[in-house]
Amino acid sequence: MRHVRTRVRTPGQNGSRERGFGSMKYEKLFLEEITDALDLIRHAEDYRHDYNTVRPHEALAWNRPHDVHTGAANPLIPNFPEPENLPTI
Repeated sequence: MRHVRTRVRTPGQNGSRERGFGSMKYEKLFLEEITDALDLIRHAEDYRHDYNTVRPHEALAWNRPHDVHTGAANPLIPNFPEPENLPTI
């Protein structure tokens, strides 16, 4: 993680960052037994990796942030797997 400053009088920027930290706490950190600062860093890094490379995001048309950032996906076009149509009997 790195420190990012928001512009003055732009609460929308800070709110999204605060929500991100809240999600990390409730989805990962509060569920684990964290014994020291190095363990906290490992858990936070695992969450960041999953959040950016594994988990699809609704705001990015259900694409993953890493895919959008690298140009592998368009943030306006959903990248769902094609549904498998099984024959009916």
